[in-house]
Amino acid sequence: MARTSRNLIAALLSLLSAGCSAMPRELNLSPLWFHRLDDGGGVLEWDALWPLLHYEKTPAGGDDFRVRPLYRRVTEPAAELPADATVDHQFLWPLGRIQTYPDQANARLFPLLSYREAVGESGRSEIDWYALFPLLWGGSGGDDEDYFAFLPFYADVPEFLTYRRFRTVCFPLYVSLEKNDRHHQMALWPLIGWSSCEGGHSWFRVLPFYAHEIEAGRHERRAILWPFLNWGQENQDANSGPVDTFMFWPLFGWRDGPQVSGWTSLWPFFSAVHKRDHFRVVTLLWPIFRYYWNRAEDNVTSWWVWPFFSTLESDDQTGWSALWPLVWWREFVNPEGTNSQQWILPFWWRVAQDYEDGRKQRYSRLWPLAHYDYEYDAAGDPVRGEWSLLSPLWGRNSLTYGLQEAYGAFWELARGVTRSVNDHAVELLGRLYTHRSRDDGASGSVPWLFNYEQDARGERTLRLLQIFPIPLGGGGR
Repeated sequence: MARTSRNLIAALLSLLSAGCSAMPRELNLSPLWFHRLDDGGGVLEWDALWPLLHYEKTPAGGDDFRVRPLYRRVTEPAAELPADATVDHQFLWPLGRIQTYPDQANARLFPLLSYREAVGESGRSEIDWYALFPLLWGGSGGDDEDYFAFLPFYADVPEFLTYRRFRTVCFPLYVSLEKNDRHHQMALWPLIGWSSCEGGHSWFRVLPFYAHEIEAGRHERRAILWPFLNWGQENQDANSGPVDTFMFWPLFGWRDGPQVSGWTSLWPFFSAVHKRDHFRVVTLLWPIFRYYWNRAEDNVTSWWVWPFFSTLESDDQTGWSALWPLVWWREFVNPEGTNSQQWILPFWWRVAQDYEDGRKQRYSRLWPLAHYDYEYDAAGDPVRGEWSLLSPLWGRNSLTYGLQEAYGAFWELARGVTRSVNDHAVELLGRLYTHRSRDDGASGSVPWLFNYEQDARGERTLRLLQIFPIPLGGGGR
């Protein structure tokens, strides 16, 4: 594909060069052909049969070739060895993707197939794959032995969800779960279960008749006719002392200890839990009203009258919402700086991030009409970003990656892109007007009528009908 695109560029440029001794820096014959060159004659962008074929040089010096909306190929050069270059193939996005890195390769065709191969910390190759997930999947290498799953018949998988090991035979007839030093086994999951754990941990259930979980010195929990009758003792090793619990679900329940107390009635509609000088939670007519305070979470205090209004305040953040989930206002401090967010869903978003070193990020969207997403350096100059009219996608960054590149040309009326602090471009639908300025000059055009260029010395040229040059001077004169 890369060889084909290079050959196409060479053929078209050679044809055009034959009729004109000086190749224009920008030639706009849209929708048939468009190209833009740098000051040295290298290709920055081209389109053929817009919007189907598109090519552009990436900010890092790689290649971005697209056959919209079916295929995209992005290459990025390596810092040292050419063999370390990265290649990203995207097809039928977001369903298909193949990525190759110096020490990793990923492939997917959702939901049919996924494959990942990488070099782990041990230096061994690790492979993970699935076909028709979650029916057939497996892997090999790394610190864990090989694994394989063909659900519901058999599975033996490490690091599955929150478990160190997950095993099953004829699910749900038999399930085995390992987590930390605990090993639980179940028959007719989740009804019958028992444990073979180390460290004084005992777990047994025959639901709904009886269940217990006992960890010596930490907690003891029992149930009869689960979930109706439950009792136990929590926090046996806590400085605040043990907490006795009882629940006759859903009518009433309580917990009581030297510093902790709580009750519930008609669960989950009414409940309260309190630990002296530590936290307090009150729920009335759940989910309509809830109050929450916790000293351990930066003195967070929140309450809501759902869905009308809620508020949150802590040592490092403030926020409120109205008519949940439509209106949100939030401001918080993170390790990098301060972040302010305002949302009126689904029509308007705004996010402002101010970094400690003076850099800034600004994002706003008036859905589905427009969006603006830019990064600024400490001097206030834009270093990376984009804006567009129209803008029907929700979200940003990883949520929209690949979608705009594959489909954006079919709905965008206008678009602006900043690739670096000295590289800015804007274009209207179908290259009806386009302009780009860089360190080495600038160029702009209207299809078939004229193009304009300015080189790094400031010399300006207007070309009528894209061919006939009219010098406009410049260059310090």
